Amino acid sequence: MDQSDASTVADGKVDTETPWVDTVLQWLTPRLQQHAESLMLLLLLILGFWTRFYRIAWPPETVFDEVHFASFAHLYLNRSYFFDIHPPLAKLTLAAVAKVLRDVPNRDWYKESSYPPESRYYVMRGCAAFFGALLPAVTYLVARKMRLSRAAAGLAAFFVLFDMLNVIEARHILTDSQLIFYCALTMLAFLYLWEGPPASRQRRWRSVLAGLASGAALSVKWTTLVVPGLFGLESVAASVFLEHPLEWSNCFLVGAVAMMLYVALWYVHFRVLIFSGEGDAFMSDEFQRTLIGNENYDANATKPNFFKLVWQLNAEMYRANKAILDEHEWQSKWITWPYTGRGLLYWNRWQEGSIDADGKVLEPGTAMQIYLLGNPLLFWMTLAVVLLTIVALPFALRWLAHARHRPAARSRIQQHLRVAVFLLLGYALGLLPYAPIARSTFIYHYLPPLLFAELLFAHMVVDGPWVPEVIKPAQLGTLIIVVFWCFWYFRAWVYGHISLSADDHEHMRWLKTKNATGANKGWY
Repeated sequence: MDQSDASTVADGKVDTETPWVDTVLQWLTPRLQQHAESLMLLLLLILGFWTRFYRIAWPPETVFDEVHFASFAHLYLNRSYFFDIHPPLAKLTLAAVAKVLRDVPNRDWYKESSYPPESRYYVMRGCAAFFGALLPAVTYLVARKMRLSRAAAGLAAFFVLFDMLNVIEARHILTDSQLIFYCALTMLAFLYLWEGPPASRQRRWRSVLAGLASGAALSVKWTTLVVPGLFGLESVAASVFLEHPLEWSNCFLVGAVAMMLYVALWYVHFRVLIFSGEGDAFMSDEFQRTLIGNENYDANATKPNFFKLVWQLNAEMYRANKAILDEHEWQSKWITWPYTGRGLLYWNRWQEGSIDADGKVLEPGTAMQIYLLGNPLLFWMTLAVVLLTIVALPFALRWLAHARHRPAARSRIQQHLRVAVFLLLGYALGLLPYAPIARSTFIYHYLPPLLFAELLFAHMVVDGPWVPEVIKPAQLGTLIIVVFWCFWYFRAWVYGHISLSADDHEHMRWLKTKNATGANKGWY
C-alpha cells in the first residue's frame, strides 16, 4: 500500500485524506469487541424492561390468577393464615414489595374484578416484571457458560425476550416469572461452581450460591426440581461440562444450603401468619389453637414443633395438588404445549361503553384480550429441532463409532452432542412428568422445558459444526426477524391494549379445530 493511502501515521495522528467514517470505525471497532459482552447484556436488560413494563398498569382489573396471588400477598400483609399448594417464596416476595411500596391491603379480591382507585396493584405487577426483565440477560450468561458462541447465546436470549408466554406471565401478579428466573439462576450458579478450582475456598462459596439458587427455585414451585436435579446429576457424573466429579463435600453443601433456605422460608411464613384465616381448616387442631381469632384459640397453647409443622404442611400441599381433579375451561394437555395448540384466555373487555387503554370508548363490535400463547413460530422451530435431534442422535453415534481416524473432528462433535443430550434431557424431564398427571394443567407449565428447548435450538442450529460459517449471519438475521415479527403480530393479545373486531381476532387464530359440537378448540 502506498504511504499516501494509509489511514494513520506512526504517531497515531489521523491522515487528513482518510475519510472520517473509516477513522471512526477504526477507533470504534476494537472498543466494541472489547466490551461486546457488556453491551449485549445492557441491550438485553433495556429490551427486557421495555417489553415487561410497557403499560404495566393496564388493565386495571384482575387478570386470571391475579385474583389468587394478589389475595395471598395481601393476606400476608394482614397476617391472616391461608393455605396454598405452592411454597411461599414468590408470594412472600410480592407481599414484601407491596409492603415497601405501600400497596393497599384489606381487599376481597375474589368478589370484585376491578382494582379500587387507591390500590397500587401495579406495584406487584412490577415485581413480577422485574424478574421477567432480568431473565433474557441471565439466559445469555447461562448460554455463554455452556460454551455457546456469542451469536448462539444472543439468539437464545432473544427467544426468551420475545416469547409471549414469558412476557405475559411476567406482566401480572403471578409467580411464574420468579419461577423461571430462579431456574435460570440455578443453571448459572452451577456453571460458575463447576469453573471453580477443585478443593478451593472459591468452590465452597460457589456451592453456597448454587444451594441458595436451588433452594429459591424449589421455594417457588416444586416443579423446578428438574433443574437442580439435572445439574446435581452432572455434578456427580461429570459427563458433559466437568472433567472430574464435584467433591462430595461440595455436593452436600449445595443440598444442605438449598434445604436450609427452603425450611427457613417456612419459618417466615409461620411467623407472619398469626391470625385466624381461610386456611385454618388445612391445619391440625393443635396448630389452630395458636392462631389469634380462631374459635379454638388458646393463649396458653404450646406451639407445635416447627419441623413437624413444616412436614405436615408439605404433606398437605402434596395431597391438595393431587386432589385438583376438576376440569378447567382453559386447561390443556402437556402434549399440546410444544406446538402451542391450546392457549389460555387471561382477560377480555368487550362490553358496550367500556373504555380502552387510551381512555376512549370501545367501538361497537370490538374487543380487547390478553391471551396467553407462546410465540407460535418460535415454538414450532424449537419443537422441530428437539425432534430432529432425537432422530439424528443414533446416526451421529454411528458416525462417531467409525470416525476414529479423525480424532479432532470426532472430539469436537462428541462434545457438541453431549451438550445437546444434556439439554434434551432437561427438556424431557421438564415436560414428560406431566403425562400421567390427572389434575388440570396449563400452557404456562411449559416454561422450564421451553428454556431448555431454546438453548438446544441455539446450540444445534447456530453452533452446529455442520452449519457453514458463511450462512450464519443471514441465518441469525432471519431467525431474529421471524421471532420478532410474530411477537409484534400478536402484541394486541400480549398487552391487551388494542381493540380488534371479531374478524381480526379470528384471523389471529391460526390453529382452528372443532369439537363434536362445532366449538373452536384451538386458540380462542
